[in-house]
Formats: sequence, structure tokens, C-alpha cells
Amino acid sequence: MLRTLARILPAPDRRRLGALTAWLTAAAVLHGIVLGLVGVVVAACLESDPEPMSAMIALTGAAVAFVTVQWVAQTVAFRVGSTTARALHERLGDHLADLPLGWFTPARQADIIDTGTTGVPQLMSYPAILLRPAITALVTPPAAALTLALLDWRFTLAVLAATAIAWAVSRYSGRLARAVDARRHRTTAEATDRVLEYADRQPLIRTDQRPDDTEALDRALQEVRAASLRSAGTVIPGLVLFGVTLNALFAALIAAGAAWMAGATLTAPVFVGVLVVIARLTSVASAGADLAAGLRLQDGVLTRLVQTLDTPPLPVLDASPAHAVPPGADIARAEHVSFRYDDRPVLENVSFVLPRRGLTALVGPSGAGKTTLLRLLARFWDPTSGHITLDGADLRTLRPEDLYAGIGTVLQDDHLLDTTIRENIRTARPDASDTDLVAAVRAAGLERMIADLPGGMDSPVGPGGSRLSGGERQRVCVARALLKAAPLTLMDEATAALDPENARLVGEAAHRLAAAGSVLVIAHNLETVRRADHILVLDHGHIVQRGTHQELAAEDGLYQQLILSQDNHERDALLHPG
Repeated sequence: MLRTLARILPAPDRRRLGALTAWLTAAAVLHGIVLGLVGVVVAACLESDPEPMSAMIALTGAAVAFVTVQWVAQTVAFRVGSTTARALHERLGDHLADLPLGWFTPARQADIIDTGTTGVPQLMSYPAILLRPAITALVTPPAAALTLALLDWRFTLAVLAATAIAWAVSRYSGRLARAVDARRHRTTAEATDRVLEYADRQPLIRTDQRPDDTEALDRALQEVRAASLRSAGTVIPGLVLFGVTLNALFAALIAAGAAWMAGATLTAPVFVGVLVVIARLTSVASAGADLAAGLRLQDGVLTRLVQTLDTPPLPVLDASPAHAVPPGADIARAEHVSFRYDDRPVLENVSFVLPRRGLTALVGPSGAGKTTLLRLLARFWDPTSGHITLDGADLRTLRPEDLYAGIGTVLQDDHLLDTTIRENIRTARPDASDTDLVAAVRAAGLERMIADLPGGMDSPVGPGGSRLSGGERQRVCVARALLKAAPLTLMDEATAALDPENARLVGEAAHRLAAAGSVLVIAHNLETVRRADHILVLDHGHIVQRGTHQELAAEDGLYQQLILSQDNHERDALLHPG
């Protein structure tokens, strides 16, 4: 665990942790020497003609050195604990900013919340509190055993052997506990996900509650309770096993000493001195076992943190001739793009171009790969094969800030910052004028809603936009895209949560954006795409049709089937517009 923690820390914090380890190791060695010299002093005092003065002087010097080094080590430990937690939080935050957006699934988001809010603060106690007894339990017994050679070398070998056995038992119980802790964490992360989902669905639950609305949450919380009990049920037997092992080893050492006394190869004063040392070593080992559960839990936290930090960010390639594409009339181009997710094919050999201006609609049945294709354009992931270019540059050669400066998005799962409506919209273009801001609000159909709020555009939206309805959040995101007016705007089901009037306004906003840039819009409602300049029809990861609405509606194919699947009114409007 110490090596793993040192590996993920920045160099200055790694050096501080190394210095702390050196101080704690020195303190543990001195502790063992002090214990061994106590045995020597006790044996000398019990001799018929004791001359303990030299041993007492050595003990006093070792004790003073131990107390001094221990005090310095503990002072350093609390400081290192604080800086370690801060460094891990910063490292985690910096790394999350570089991870592909597609990595952030709901389960991983819940895991990050647990790691960042609970796990990293727990790790602070490792160097501050837990590292000292861990090193003491590992280093002090061998140091004391070597010092016992001043009394009887046989006890040196016996104590070293007992230490090795105790260490092996501790490792075995630790493996059992780590396996159970991993399951407990997975269950806790699932429960966190259910809690977040339950909180996010409160508006729907309160207006249309169903019996199963709380069943998933209750079931997840019950599983957390069961996993916690299983975890305790594994840790406790491990501690009991270790305690029994210590008592058995203590008894074995006493038995060995008694046998040597019976054979007249060991004197009673030496045996008493050795017993004092062994009893104290047993206490040291027991104290380490008491903290073993905490160490195992922290080992699990550290393992999960390392898994996140070891997740590679999307690479930024050199703009070599192999990846560079000369700028042309198209703003974006996909060439022979395929994508697999968890070995499941989602897109196969997809090629298309998006013009510098105009509205392109992407339609198809649910599960066809539409959202995946849109998110590849936003570089949530990289294609498994093929490549995508933006304004002639391979997406893989663009730095994130350059890529997202040229792309605006309105996604199904967009979240808002916990600030005001004004600031949420202005994040798209911080230097925008108030006139441009008002125009974007009007075009997104937000004027009436904002007028009804006491604070107007300065009204807070709450965490993730929780104070707004789903449709209101979507329109704020549309206003943000309008204000940004990026060369390429990606809209995924932008009208799904809106009433017909606001859906019409958002549709007009998409066409307004298409007049100055390129817009790719996904919608299941075909009326949303009827006026598109170009339509791509996706089915099972393949583009099966291309053309305008009039062209595709007139030919046999999937697009015509999608039209016929609409209700009578929408079907008539699509087949006979105007």
C-alpha cells in the first residue's frame, strides 16, 4: 500500500512520504532496541551479582533517542497526512478533467463521489495515524529479536520465526477482508447511484408516484446493509484468527524457554527478561491487528483511486500528414468510422460529411447508434477505427480547449452549474454583450419563464439545474448554444422534454444556428427534422439512407417506415407538408 500511494503522489509529496517512512522506521527500530534492552536490564537485575549499570546506560540512551525520533516522526506524520489528502484531491481533479467524457457513466460518477468525498479523506489517516503502528508491527519485533541475542541467540531465532508466522496469518485475513470490501464498495456505489436517481426524479415521483418508485432505492440500501454485515463478518474472524495465533505463539515461546530451563541451558533471570520482552511484543502486534481493519479498508479505497488515475486520457496526436486533412467546404467529416463499446459493435464503417452551414438530421430507430455517433463527434470517445475531422483537423490532434471552442452541444443529459440562469448561459461566451444574451434567451423561448421568476435571469437554478423543470433546463442549454454560435452545434433530442410551442421555438433556434454554422440534430419525432437540409438514416450502426425529406419520403426504406409509424396527424403532416 505504501508503494502504491507513493506512486500516485506528485514528486514533492512522494519525498515527504519517504522522509516520514524513514523517521517511522527509525523510531520502530529504536523501539525494538529499547524493548530488547529492557529484557537485558531485567535479567541483569535478577542475577545474584548484578552489574546492570552498563545495560541501564544503554537503555537510557536508546529510550531518549526513541522518544525524540518518535516525536519528530509523529509531528511530520500529521503534516504529511494533510498534504497527502490535498495532493490526491488535486491529482484526482486534474485527471478527471482529462478523461474522455464517455467514461463518466452514472456508476462511475457515483464511484467518484464516494472516492472524492469519503475515500480520499480516509486516506489522510494512513500517513497521519495508521502508518506508524503498521511499521512498528513490522519492524519492532525483528529489532527486538536481534537485541535479544545479548541474552540468548535461540530466542532471537524463535521470535523471528514467530514474527514470520504472525505476518503470514495477517496477510491471509487481509486478503479475505479486501475481497469482501470490494463487494461492499460496489454495492455502496450502486446505492449512491440510486439515491442520486431518486433525488433527480423527485418532480415526477411527487406528481405521479408509483409503488416501484422507491423499491430500487430500498433494495439498494438493504444490499448496502447486508454487504456491511458481510464485511464485518469477514474482518472479525480475521482478527480472532490473528489473536489466537499470537496467543499460540506466545505459549510456544514460553514452552521453549521452559524446556531449555529444564535442560539447564537457560537461567531463570534470562528467561524472565525474555518473557518481559515477548509480552510487550505481543502487545505491539495486537495493537497493529486492531488497526488492520482500517488499513484493509484504506487499501480498497487506494485501489479504486489508482484504477481511476490509471485510466488513460484520450491521446492528443501530432498533426502529422497521416492525420491532417486540408480544410475544405465541410466543417466535419467522418471516414469509415467504427466503434465498439465493451466488445459490442455500435457503429460499423460510417462515413458522412457535415457542411459548413445547414441543418443535418440524424434519424433512426432506438438503439441504432445515433447518440454514440454524435458523441464521437464531440470526442466523448475515439473511434475504434476510422477518423473524424473538424475543420480539416483530426479530432485526435486537437487539444480539448481547441476542440470544444468549435463545438456547441445540447444533450439529453445536460446539467447546469449551481449558479444563476444568466451565468449558465454566459458560460458559452463570457464576453457576450447583454444584447446578445437577451437575444439568445428570446430565441430559446425562455422569456416568459424568466419573467415569472422573482430574480429574472439572476435566479439560481440549483445543483444540476434542480430548481428548473426538464424542459426549462433544456431551453437554458439551447440558449447557451445559441449564444456560443459555434461552427458546429450538436443537438441530441433537444425538443424531447418540451411542449409543442417551445419545441417549435427550439426548432427555429436550430435553423437560426444552421444559417451561420453547421447543426447536427437527433430526434425521434420526425417533424423536428422535416425541414432539415440533409437527413442521415442510421440503422444497426450503418447509414442506410441519405437525402432530403422529400427524397427519402418518396422511396421505400427505413425513413418511410419511420414516417408510417407516426400517428395519423403527424404522418399526414410529414407526407403532405404545408
